[in-house]
Amino acid sequence: MTAKPPSLAELQTRFQAAIVDGSDDVLALIPANSRTSNAVLLGVYRNAYVGRLVEVVRNAYPMLARHMGDEAFTLMAQRYVALYPSRHANARWYASEVPELLSRDPFVAEPELREIALLERQLDLAFDAPDAPVLDLAGLAQHPPETWGGLAFVPHPSAAVLDFETNAFEIWRALKDEEAAPAAVLEGPHAFLVWRRNTVPSVRRLGAEEHMLWSEAARGKAFAGLAEMAAVYDDPDTAALRVAQYLNGWLSAGLISKAVT
Repeated sequence: MTAKPPSLAELQTRFQAAIVDGSDDVLALIPANSRTSNAVLLGVYRNAYVGRLVEVVRNAYPMLARHMGDEAFTLMAQRYVALYPSRHANARWYASEVPELLSRDPFVAEPELREIALLERQLDLAFDAPDAPVLDLAGLAQHPPETWGGLAFVPHPSAAVLDFETNAFEIWRALKDEEAAPAAVLEGPHAFLVWRRNTVPSVRRLGAEEHMLWSEAARGKAFAGLAEMAAVYDDPDTAALRVAQYLNGWLSAGLISKAVT
């Protein structure tokens, strides 16, 4: 009795399992030809699939690829494809776990790799972040001066802070500008603010005091509370002025969505 051929849906499911999961169940349905075997024919599709995903990873992390070099990056991307099967209909999101991979052996010995990847990933996330109102000085002026002490500031949804230990930002910036990148070195803790300014993802380094104040503002600390913290951090006589200057910079850069009481 001749076996009933699989339906198109069954064939697609088995073929997908062969490509994505490495199953060989579909081999019996692939006829060999005079030049090669069905296993070789299936291997062509498997290799093409892996190659396409490697290119997706490369396109998501172009500066990381330049820093690592083609061979090393390709090996890393192939490892990623093997460990992180695609679960996304949109290829744009497939490479999101690359920083996680780079936090493990054998890559952990080069911590700048993970940080460059984090920066590239966060810039993409900033680009894709939801639209939101942007508060400017004119909008802030709508609040009576006597209420400013109680005002808290809601960050734009694209804003995020990255904490780095290496000079990954300097490496990334040099590569982006097509300049010779510095050697990777450990610098100690420092922070970068990533956000979307108008329609363009942006990044800048935060000084220690601004990092502390931005982090507290993002958690809902009001202006008066920020001034108190600045007074403990440095000169108390200029604390309120320093917070006002930081706030002016945040407003000018489009980092604040609204002020709330």
